[in-house]
Parts: sequence; structure tokens; C-alpha cells
Amino acid sequence: MSSFPSPFAAPEPLSGLDPSDYVAGFSQPEASGGVPQSDDPRVTALFRRKQTFANKRFRAAKASRNDLRAFVSDVRNQGVGVAGAGVMGVSIAAAFLNARVPVLARDPAKAACDSARSRVTRELLELRWYSGEALENAEEEETLVVDRVAEFFRVTQDLEALAAKPVVIESATEKPKLKAKFYHQLEDAATTSILLLTNTSSLTIAELSEALPRDEEDKHTSVSRFAGFHFFNPVTRRRPVEIAVGAQTSPETIARAVSLGREINKLPMVVGDSPGFLVNRLLQAFLNEALAELDEGVPAERVEALSRRFGMKVPPLRVIDEIGVDVAMLSGKSFYKAFPERTHVSTILPGLLRAERYGRKTRHGFYRYESRSGWQDDATFDADRETLRRLADPTIGSIVENVDPRLHTDEALGLRSALVILFEAARLVEEGVVGSLRDVDAGLVLALGAPRDRGGICYWALSFGLDILLEAAKEFEPLGARFKAPELLVKLSEELCGRRR
Repeated sequence: MSSFPSPFAAPEPLSGLDPSDYVAGFSQPEASGGVPQSDDPRVTALFRRKQTFANKRFRAAKASRNDLRAFVSDVRNQGVGVAGAGVMGVSIAAAFLNARVPVLARDPAKAACDSARSRVTRELLELRWYSGEALENAEEEETLVVDRVAEFFRVTQDLEALAAKPVVIESATEKPKLKAKFYHQLEDAATTSILLLTNTSSLTIAELSEALPRDEEDKHTSVSRFAGFHFFNPVTRRRPVEIAVGAQTSPETIARAVSLGREINKLPMVVGDSPGFLVNRLLQAFLNEALAELDEGVPAERVEALSRRFGMKVPPLRVIDEIGVDVAMLSGKSFYKAFPERTHVSTILPGLLRAERYGRKTRHGFYRYESRSGWQDDATFDADRETLRRLADPTIGSIVENVDPRLHTDEALGLRSALVILFEAARLVEEGVVGSLRDVDAGLVLALGAPRDRGGICYWALSFGLDILLEAAKEFEPLGARFKAPELLVKLSEELCGRRR
């Protein structure tokens, strides 16, 4: 292929399914609605569903409406516990407070406890949407928020107080041993049954379940009462919450987790167990490709500009800053452990950590920031080629040399980012993490801020031409296994091309 087709134009609408109508349907529970009336086989392909373990378990839930009403009533009376008063813990607390659900946040660190109340107040003030209440002025807003936090929010270092809650949402650092230690401590402190949910973003439910009692042990926590409950940053502005189902998660636990998500005005998405579940698997592919491009010598500012040109609301290096360079490193290690052949080891991230450029939390990463408050419009780019060259540590990561210059044109770089997300999307469907390509698009648009006018990566790919994309991907295969087309897409392309003939 002498030159690459441009990926930057908006897609031509699929017959009978405009991108805006397609995206509007994502707000339906589980993004599963019916197939639109269309004679376009590409539309059928988007909505074609396969049975997944997670959805089979969800449908098998025996919890009656009365049982779920009793569970929700118990939560509203007793509140939920949030383990960890860091950035995500406080954001999760704000989501519950916004729905007037009492929250007890527990953190062993006194500094985190001391600042939690002011941080959750600030997060609610920034939200400017208080369960539908119309407010007349800023003073009234602040009064309502301060009163609500005073009424519904408590902070403690006491583990026994946390263990008395009917639901505990764990938001500890992405370290399996640290989470396992907390689970053991929670069990020892508990006196009643607990629904334990984890906000992990990169570890699997199977791995974390190893630290929990089996059902036959008749303990307060157990593998059957454990699931993923993964929020997205910024929590107060992202509707989805992933309900991640492990092999031993009970149908009743899934039903309760879904009910809890709906109670706080979130959109529960039931997904299978996998590192990163649905959304962070896709996010990791997106970030990983950006870091690989940096190590090939592509200027950081160009990486960001091309991502924006494709329509991503927040470009990849800015995302890394917002979630934290340290968090990105921990997540990257988890993904490398799971998918070493598809994960690039960055030379840049270790250098940023050594320079104490952790991103937003230190007000300096790839960008400089005026505030530590997340996702504010106050970023100034500060990662020119010479700066990154000084920071790079080839003893930890991999400098990629002698890349064909054709793979560094604007069109090629745009296609690369799109292809790695698309291919990871197809693998998620192949593995049964989700049941359809449409489920993938829902996660991308609603949780990651992918361009709505493209309908999501799968809609865009089918409009662009799957056969064209797969042909382009062959040119990128020397860069690594991440560009090897999944069988699902190969077969779908053959099916669509056969129908055209």
C-alpha cells in the first residue's frame, strides 16, 4: 500500500441507522435494544449478539422485586462504605451523595480523611447537577452541597465501622497484595454479611477472588458476593458503571449490583471478567499505542493533535496525566502480564515518575496544570522532543528504531490508533467479555468520550470499510502482534464482501 486512506472524515451513515440515532440508543440498560429496521448487513453485524457467561448469570438472578426493594431500602437506611478516600474513592462517594445515599469513607491515612470532606464538597459543586434540583444562584448551590455533605457523608479510620455496612466498595491502589490484605481485614472486622464490590480497573475478579472465603466457609464475605463495580473518571460526569462478573459471582449479587448502579442514576453494563473488563481494555490499547509512537520518535504534541483530529475528546497523554502516571504504570504492568505480545513497555513513564511528574496530582506530567482538581481546562503542554529524550529510560522500556517513514504519516498514525482499539474490541467479543460490537461502541462513547459523530469504533469501521482497514493493518504488522487482525473481523469482512459480490 503506497499510501494510506485518511481516517479523519466523519463516516457515511449506515443505511437506516444514523450515528446520532445509534448513539442515542446507548442510554438504554445494558445497551442491548432491538435491531433497527435496515437491509444493510453492516447494521445487522453491529447488533448481532452472542450469549456470554456474564449475561447468562444476570438473567439467572432469582432476586425478586421485593428482595431488591429491601436491599435498596437497607442501603438507603444504612448507607454504603467506600474503602479508600483517594481521588477515586471521593469521586465514588460524590456519586452516591448526589443520589442522597449515605456514605462512610474509610481510609487508614489521616491526611486523606482530613481532606475528604472538602474534596467531596468541591466535586459536588463542580457537578452542578443535584438530582434534578433547579438552583437559582451560586450561594444556594453551595448551601445545598454543604448541607448534603454534612447530612450524608462520614469519614473514619475505623475498619469496624466500615465492616458494619451492607455494601462496601473497595477503591484501593491497583496492587493485588494490598487489596487481598484489606479483604482479610474486612472479613475479620465484620459481624454481618457484606456485598463486596471492587472498583479495580486492571485486575481480574478471578485474581482478586483468591483472597476471599469460599461460600461453604460461611463467612461474612465470600466469592459469590463479590463483583467488579468499576466507575469512570470523572465519575460525576460518566454515566456507565461496569458490573464485572467472576466465575463464582452469584446471580443475586449481579442483580443487586445492577440495582445499586441504577439507584445512583448510573447505567450498569454487565461484562465478563478480563484485565480491564471492557472499557479499560480499550483505553489501554489507545494509551499503549500513543506511548509506542513516542518511543518511535513521534513528537508528543503531534500524537495529541492527531487524536483530537480523529475526534477523541481527551487525547491519550492528557488522559495519562489525569489518571496519574503512577496509576498508568501499575495498570500497564497488569496488562503486560496478561497480554505481553500486545503491550509496549514505555521508556517515558518511568522517567516521568523519577522526575516526580505524576500528572494532575503533582500539577506536572506531559502537561503543566494550575490546579489538582481533575479534568479542568487549565493544561499547558510541556513535553517537547528534547524533554522526552532526556526522560526516556531504555533500560526499562523499548526504544523502537528504523520504523518505515510511511508508518509515521498523519493518515498512518490515525489509522494505527483506530486499528488497535478496533482489534481489541473484536477480541472482547470473541472472548465473550461483551456480547456484541454495539456493546463495545456504547462503552467507548459513554465511558471514554469517543467521538459521538462516528458512532463508536465499530460503527466507524463498518462505514469506512472493514476490508480497507484489514488491508491497511497488514502494513503495520511489523510493529507487533497488536496489528494482527482478529478472526471475528476477518470472517465478518469476508461475509460483507461476499454479499457485495
